[in-house]
Amino acid sequence: MSIRRSRLELHADILATIQGGVNKPTRIMYNTGLAWMSLTQLLQSLEDQGLIEVTFTSGAEKKGRKIYSVTEKGLGFLAYFNKVKKLMEPEIHSELVDV
Repeated sequence: MSIRRSRLELHADILATIQGGVNKPTRIMYNTGLAWMSLTQLLQSLEDQGLIEVTFTSGAEKKGRKIYSVTEKGLGFLAYFNKVKKLMEPEIHSELVDV
């Protein structure tokens, strides 16, 4: 049984993937295991919140391919998310053992 990721976890996964050097939409989709429609909605949400920015390969918006990069705000979000995740790990593991 797979565990579903929360929207917050999905945002963090996308940001971590982009920060790791995967910056093209299709590659992000494969690395995060998301469907295209879900990914495009999440990328738009991240862009609207100022966590990522989009550039185009040829400079012209309609002609070039999209390239994503993480902003300073996005890096801050990712750092806080990883810190909270690390704090929660012992609690999560103890819950699994008690069951």
